[in-house]
Amino acid sequence: LALVLLPGVQYYTGQVLPMASIASECNKHGIFFGLDLAHAVGNIPLQLHDWNVDFAVWCTYKYLNSGPGALAGAFLHDKYASGYYSDQGQYLHRFAGWWGNQRSMRFQMGPEFVPRPGIYGFQLSNPPVFAIAPVMASLELFGSAGGIQALRAKSVK
Repeated sequence: LALVLLPGVQYYTGQVLPMASIASECNKHGIFFGLDLAHAVGNIPLQLHDWNVDFAVWCTYKYLNSGPGALAGAFLHDKYASGYYSDQGQYLHRFAGWWGNQRSMRFQMGPEFVPRPGIYGFQLSNPPVFAIAPVMASLELFGSAGGIQALRAKSVK
């Protein structure tokens, strides 16, 4: 088994999967663990790095209230920040978008792609301003309500 890819929250039932324990089991066996967090981000607290999740992706139009066509998000564990994922030097292949290039080289338009560390090196282009605005407004509301921990605690009362 090379990969376990699961939702963080099962959309049909609302079941919150035990992501930390699944990540732990996957790590014990050298299996990549990824999450689709479309129904989890903005809905439940997440600690992807601490849980040792390898990667995750999500949208912002559901529980971050940004609307259709808005930004997506991605997480890549820091252990892959160098771009390599094994002691044997296996490289994480990626699309080489100019926004993922090292900032100091971004506008030099040279022939080589030198990726930024971590998930930032996977960016293809700059994010659209009008797609960021509703996400920022939603995150400000989350903050003024005490954050996701406080919102989750209130939701399960």
